[in-house]
Amino acid sequence: MATKSEIKSINHDEQSYVAFKNRSRRRATLFWHNYEGNLIRYAIIEPEGVHRMNTYVTHPWSVSDSESGDRLLVDNNFVFYPRSQGEEQGSKFERICIDLPVYPLWIRCLQVLRKTIPKDNIDSLQIPNNLKHALNYAPDIHFTDYSNFCTVSAQ
Repeated sequence: MATKSEIKSINHDEQSYVAFKNRSRRRATLFWHNYEGNLIRYAIIEPEGVHRMNTYVTHPWSVSDSESGDRLLVDNNFVFYPRSQGEEQGSKFERICIDLPVYPLWIRCLQVLRKTIPKDNIDSLQIPNNLKHALNYAPDIHFTDYSNFCTVSAQ
């Protein structure tokens, strides 16, 4: 998996035109990975919304659920790199889809529990400590160890 320092913009030599289409049912926050690898929030895209962007081939983008912070897929990946469009395409916008990943059942259960149990009440629950720790974990878009995630998008 790539680290934060490896996921960053390189240069601004070759333009690319993308239209991010949010096919998920969640509000999506679009982030650009700048030249230092820091995330810059660019837009909130409503469900079924589209955000057009003039960008560059070496500029990576990521998306998270605006409410939970869970990562969303961009063109079936957690990090999207715009493609070269060549001279013949001109400034035509390539449609790039934002989708929910297929989470393992245990991750999905934690997501639902985090929404229903107030964070202040987690430590008082009569559950194993490792589950308390997992519930207290707040998703972070910088988290890159998704090796066990299935990245199949809904079609």
